[in-house]
Amino acid sequence: MQSMRQKNVFGALALLVADEIVRSASAQAPEGGPASAALALLHHEPGLSIRKLAERVALSHAGAVRLVDRMVAEGLVERRGQKSDGRARLLHLTVAGETAGKAVLQARNESLVRAFSVLNEDEIATLGTISERMLRALLGSEEHAGRVCRLCDRSSCLNCPVDDELRSREAACA
Repeated sequence: MQSMRQKNVFGALALLVADEIVRSASAQAPEGGPASAALALLHHEPGLSIRKLAERVALSHAGAVRLVDRMVAEGLVERRGQKSDGRARLLHLTVAGETAGKAVLQARNESLVRAFSVLNEDEIATLGTISERMLRALLGSEEHAGRVCRLCDRSSCLNCPVDDELRSREAACA
């Protein structure tokens, strides 16, 4: 029974941390919902298509179009043409969008600093190792990986376990 209690405690902690990350990141975005994730994604992956953005923030294509329209109207995002396909539009943050994207990631990082403040360096290292192992095991498709990392600070995760896992799966299939 102790095992079930530990799993339950972990589940509660996971939700608490996730809710805090979403709350603090959303407070830096122009609106609630997926806007903070859109800003974070475009910050570290400029040039996403609306289709890719929709997948990663779990919106329908129409919902992503409306979100982008609002962000364009607010001066945070711009649509740019694609050289290989004149009809396609790729999304890029404006200067104001870059500032907002950095604020979203800063708020996310501050939430994590608060969560980790009760742990010492050895505990953080152990939790990091366990988290990476669980993340790799639970990761679904590439689309799923994009959603998992929608609020990640890519600059602090140079050896991303999600990217590594996707590459190793691809190599295994080749």
